[in-house]
Amino acid sequence: MKRLLVLVIALGGALAAPVLAAPDDAAAAAAVGADSDRMQREHFDQRSRMAKTHPNELWRLYGSQAAAQGDWDDAFRHFRRAARYADKYSQHRLSLMYWYGLGASQDRALAYAWADLAAERQYPQFAILREKMWQELDEAERERALREGQALYDQYGDRVAKPRFEQALSRSKREITGSRTGDVGRLQVFTPGPARLFEPGATDLTAMYHDWRFDSARYWAAEDVVWRDGNVEVGPAQNAPRSN
Repeated sequence: MKRLLVLVIALGGALAAPVLAAPDDAAAAAAVGADSDRMQREHFDQRSRMAKTHPNELWRLYGSQAAAQGDWDDAFRHFRRAARYADKYSQHRLSLMYWYGLGASQDRALAYAWADLAAERQYPQFAILREKMWQELDEAERERALREGQALYDQYGDRVAKPRFEQALSRSKREITGSRTGDVGRLQVFTPGPARLFEPGATDLTAMYHDWRFDSARYWAAEDVVWRDGNVEVGPAQNAPRSN
């Protein structure tokens, strides 16, 4: 019998609650897409506007939306794009998708390699899941996981992915609407309707241009605080029922 692990991850109250167990379709879909209901309730358009200057956030958002709709192929593709910009959450989601075979062929060794990459900064949530995956692998899978991991680090590790993010961030900053001295003023987006300035319901996007979001050192420091302060609950090991 395989052990059933429940790992609850909290990031601003809107993260997945993955279940590491024998991969049947129902359990996998529930585990990897656990944030579906929340994603449906939130305002996707507003969130995508807020994320458009940061490719890691934007592709992560698209990946989460696709997963919420059960479109695993698109979810995999979007999370992989976000992963190129040092997005540890997206790398974590890819590890789960490989583990369960959603959006990609099931591959537990490659799932571990992605989990190890997601845990590169030693965020507790991801490090715990990585170690639980390792315990489930056999010796052949462990050997291949270590080989696969090096190739992933060469393309997606912080050493190369953070500079890639910083280049994209610089491009976004140059495209900001505002004065030549850098003052963006008050930026708002209006839904169709009467042309009234600052009408009720307008979306204020000024926050997306806060200075700290365009300072990569401060941005990554904020990410570290969010992830290291996240709540982690590891449920007790249980026996998963045998399939008939």
